[in-house]
Amino acid sequence: MSALRFYYDFFDIKTYIKRKYYFATRSNAGKRGLNDLTQFYVKRKSVFIAGTALLGAMVAVLDWAFKLGGLKILFPPLPMLRFDALGVLMLLSYFLFGFLSGTITGLVAWLSISLRDPTGFSGFMKFLAEFSTIAGVYLVLRARRQASRWWKALSMCSGISVRVITMAVANYFLLPIFTPSNVETVILWLPLISVFNIIQGAVSVLGGFLLYEAVILRLPSLRMGS
Repeated sequence: MSALRFYYDFFDIKTYIKRKYYFATRSNAGKRGLNDLTQFYVKRKSVFIAGTALLGAMVAVLDWAFKLGGLKILFPPLPMLRFDALGVLMLLSYFLFGFLSGTITGLVAWLSISLRDPTGFSGFMKFLAEFSTIAGVYLVLRARRQASRWWKALSMCSGISVRVITMAVANYFLLPIFTPSNVETVILWLPLISVFNIIQGAVSVLGGFLLYEAVILRLPSLRMGS
């Protein structure tokens, strides 16, 4: 899918400008081309900042709305785990504006959740879960300029797999430290925690993909590489 050209973020454009500057300034045509490229970089950077700020704010608002409204869905086998839609916005931020944008919105979620949890543990675990999902998707889509349905499906599997492995390791080492649970109990929980992360990861990635397509349909100028 041409829209998912993640190499085409403003950092890559800036690097490209620096590399081509010496050669471009040797001719008038080169100077004009460099000026156009610089203007595109500035425009792209402005869109990145505005879009990331907007989605970050939406993540914070949605987090509190879900919390105050009691809208988070319990995972019956382990009621301490709850499904939400924050990951959908984080993946959307990544699809629209790149890896850094997705990471920033994840950090916003961490901060928002930490306002209710002084230890910051719950917020960190949410951030780690969604960040690992983004990283898994990134590993596959980074290699493809145009992603077919098969590559999208592969990226979803990659994102979910990285999430499950990352969170299994994190829960094994951190739960006994930040909760009253012992290691033996955590080991018994790990299969259920993995099932939860498979479901939540699928919701985040699939929801992010669908929202991305809907946004691009309405605002094609946000398409990567346009």
